[in-house]
Amino acid sequence: MKIIAVHGPVDYGELEINSVFASDLLSDVLMCELENLLLITSLTTEQVIRSAGIIGISAVVVSNNKAVTKGMIKLAGEEDIVILQTRFPTFETCLRTSETGFKAKPFQNRHQRRRLPLK
Repeated sequence: MKIIAVHGPVDYGELEINSVFASDLLSDVLMCELENLLLITSLTTEQVIRSAGIIGISAVVVSNNKAVTKGMIKLAGEEDIVILQTRFPTFETCLRTSETGFKAKPFQNRHQRRRLPLK
């Protein structure tokens, strides 16, 4: 899979990535409690980087060949977040990422959801 590094801290070298999460819903991203996370998204707003900084995402892959904004790059520099870009759609990016050895895990939510019995 061809991925282009758009931004990275000068000394980022190698990143430890334990989990991959794909979403265009920032509310879902903010609920995720996985560490050393790689986020795959087609969103190209500064809010993606702000959300990534809040929960400690290591890197963001922007899919669908979308252009990364200057604002995203500036914020990523402040938050030490790596931004990568790929021409592949999000689904294909997920498939190709899984081929590198990442396995699917159940979504881990920041809040326990109470299950109510159906009547």
